[in-house]
Amino acid sequence: MSAEYFYTVKGARQEPTTLDELKSLAAREELKRSDLVWTEGMTAWQSAGSTAEIFQGLPPDLEPGMMTSTLSAAATPPPLPSATPPPLPPAITAAESQSNSHFSWYLQVLKKYAVFDGRATRREFWSFFFVNIAISFGLAIIDGLIGGGSDVLYDLYSLFVMIPFIAVGIRRMHDTDRSGWWILLPVGNLMCWSEDGKPGINRFGSNPKTGKP
Repeated sequence: MSAEYFYTVKGARQEPTTLDELKSLAAREELKRSDLVWTEGMTAWQSAGSTAEIFQGLPPDLEPGMMTSTLSAAATPPPLPSATPPPLPPAITAAESQSNSHFSWYLQVLKKYAVFDGRATRREFWSFFFVNIAISFGLAIIDGLIGGGSDVLYDLYSLFVMIPFIAVGIRRMHDTDRSGWWILLPVGNLMCWSEDGKPGINRFGSNPKTGKP
């Protein structure tokens, strides 16, 4: 799995993304060399311009005072977080860390119970997918312990999550710039759900990782 990069745009921290997405943002001039980036292994926030891979082959920014703002921002970086769990960016609080848990993403999907429009990230879809499997497995065990040959808890839960599962599956397809009908393709739908989303805006909306084009 590629490393997650945290970054700022005009001083505002954004959601974590990949190096390829940062390159795409730089190519569209939405990420400047004066903005800051941080990933595991860095001892402090660094100016995006100091990470050569991001701006490789691109012309220099034409921003007055760019170097001054970059050095000023990099001179007093926030302290790094604790070593375990894997390093989070300094600005993330405990509450924000909890919001990124698999179960929190599962609840977010339930809140969008029948929302078929828009896009969903891989993290949102697969968190819901695996938490859903775990809950289904637990209910099947409870049904077995109760006995009577009935799977009432499992069946009721399956009916409850059927619509949000279809909805998040369609939004995940939208994130890859595909029609929601692709969820009906056996095996192929799993491959599509595993793809990273298209950067920037596509015909279904803005990038859910950043909320921006």
